[in-house]
Formats: sequence, structure tokens, C-alpha cells
Amino acid sequence: MRQAGVVEMYGPLIDDLWQTGPGWPAGEVRVLPDGGVDLIWDGASLVIAGPDRVARLVQIGDGPPMSGVRLLPGAARSAFGVPGEALVDAVVPAVEALGADVAGRLANRLAAAPADQHPRILAQWATSEARSVDGRDRAVAFAAARLADDPTRSIRAVADDVGYSERQLRRRVQTEVGYSPKRLARILRLRRVIGLASRDPSLTLADAAYVGGFADQAHLGHECMALGGATAGVLLAR
Repeated sequence: MRQAGVVEMYGPLIDDLWQTGPGWPAGEVRVLPDGGVDLIWDGASLVIAGPDRVARLVQIGDGPPMSGVRLLPGAARSAFGVPGEALVDAVVPAVEALGADVAGRLANRLAAAPADQHPRILAQWATSEARSVDGRDRAVAFAAARLADDPTRSIRAVADDVGYSERQLRRRVQTEVGYSPKRLARILRLRRVIGLASRDPSLTLADAAYVGGFADQAHLGHECMALGGATAGVLLAR
């Protein structure tokens, strides 16, 4: 959901900053899972969107733009004091995790600022206090980064890399990210191939499946429907 021109401001827990804006059609927008958790300001309320297991359809109106800061997989506890597992497939008022004082002050600051400053304000919050360092479980952070670089790497190999058994790693990733390492790898692989297709529109579905690490085009199509709720042709044309 990122819009060109959004301020470039990152911290150790930030995956991306985004804002809807001109050119966005009013109606349903398909938001694909990415393993992260978002803090979102919609112009009136501040909410936390947890890690989704499958695509979510979000209604975009013609009112004020929505702005958000997306945090890396496993960052929910460092940012909000709760593990990712507690936020899976959920959208909750930020006050429930941050408390009335913190959430109220942040919401008031956002409400008083022009819309083009909202991503910057959210990024400043996401890099302040304890969030100025990467406080994620080190094994989980390493596993997420390794799978982002190579989503085809086996979970056993990643577990070996961090010196854990596969079962130990699975338990920690499930708690901190919100789902298993296998599902995280599937989501990151889909996200990666969509990125490849957006950078090279001439890429055929067969080629996308090959470079994206899928067994074949049918495998790519299956994963697009299972995780994204749409065909590969639709998702890779985003």
C-alpha cells in the first residue's frame, strides 16, 4: 500500500512506511500477508493490524488517507508488548496494547498534523525509546531475515544455522511472529516473487515461478490462491 513520496525513515524494527493517496480507487483493496504487524492511522483512529495468514480485503474510502508503519516479523512484542501470536488476523484499537496515555498522545499528535506528516510521526514513534534497538528474539530475527533472503531454504537448515532444533525454532517463531516458519517462508516467497514481477513486467508466469523458487507454474498459482486469494496473473500484475 505504499505511495511514492512517503518519507524515507527507518529504524531497526521498521519494514516499511506507507500511505494511501491520490490515484487510489475507492473500494476494496487486497492487502497481502507479509509476516509483519502494522500501526495504522486512518484519520480518526489508531489501530494495530496483526500478521495476517492470508490476504485481507480493506475498504478504502474517499476520505483522509490512511498511513501506517509496518514492523518486521517478530517485532510485535518489542513494539506493543504482546507476541505476534496474540495479534494474528486481528485489527485491534492501539489503546489495548499501548495504553490510554501513549495511544492518546500519539493519536492527538497525528490528528493535529497534516496528512503528509503522518508517516513521519508513526516512524518517529517506531524508533523511539525501547524501539530504537532491535529487541526481537535473536533466533526469530535471524530466521526471518534468512527466509526473506532465501524463502526456499529448508526450516531444518535455518534451525541448524541458529543452533536450535527444528521444533525449538518452530515454537519460537510461532509465538513471536504468529505462525510457523513454514508459513512465514511461503508468505515471504510470494512477496518476493511479486516484487520481482513488479520490477520486470515482461516476466512470464513460468519464469516468475522459476526465479521465485516455486516448483513450477502450477505451484505458483496454488500459492497465489491459497495465500493471496487471487490468481497468479492478478497478483503478479499488481
